[in-house]
Amino acid sequence: MSDVAKSPDTLRGVIRDFRREQVVEVARRLVAERGTTDVSMDEIATAAGLSRSTVYVYFANREELLRACVAGLRTELVRAVTASWDRDAEPVRRLKSLVEQLLARVDDDRAFFRLALVIEGTLGRGAEGVGDELALLSLEIAQLIREIYEDGVAAGVFAGADPVRVTSLIGQQIFGAMAVRAADPLPEPRAAVAEETIAFVLCGIGNARRAG
Repeated sequence: MSDVAKSPDTLRGVIRDFRREQVVEVARRLVAERGTTDVSMDEIATAAGLSRSTVYVYFANREELLRACVAGLRTELVRAVTASWDRDAEPVRRLKSLVEQLLARVDDDRAFFRLALVIEGTLGRGAEGVGDELALLSLEIAQLIREIYEDGVAAGVFAGADPVRVTSLIGQQIFGAMAVRAADPLPEPRAAVAEETIAFVLCGIGNARRAG
């Protein structure tokens, strides 16, 4: 009886979650298509086929909605990267796998990457929560890069240096490769781009003594 009594609440919860995700997906699409965060809650409600008041049931304001958009992107990206993560693989191979997975995410949904760039470039006052989500996204990727680098140093594959600085430099290189790919209508094969990116990175962190 208790399960039956709870079923209406469960159904309402499923519907609520579905509508919330629907609003987030529509907001992501509109922001990415227009290249600006200047999309009103009214426009989002109309595109989602919902009333304005219904949208405000799920999100108190546009900043909260944008934060949910970025949080969803962060979850998707980390899931995509870690799904094929092999912690036993040697460091260079793991680094290449990371680059390939990030490039694949750009290929699968270019709006994903454009959205992050647009939101980051248009953050203003009162958007601290959105900035926090972007910071968490960068931090999670940076942690993966640092783990690879430190394992590489321990294995004698990478030259030892300040891990914080090296992580930042590698991250910038990967981010640059993603940005170029997002803007390229005819991108090169992912494996080739990943190989090129890793080769460039290794010019700076490769262990010259080991290579020699």
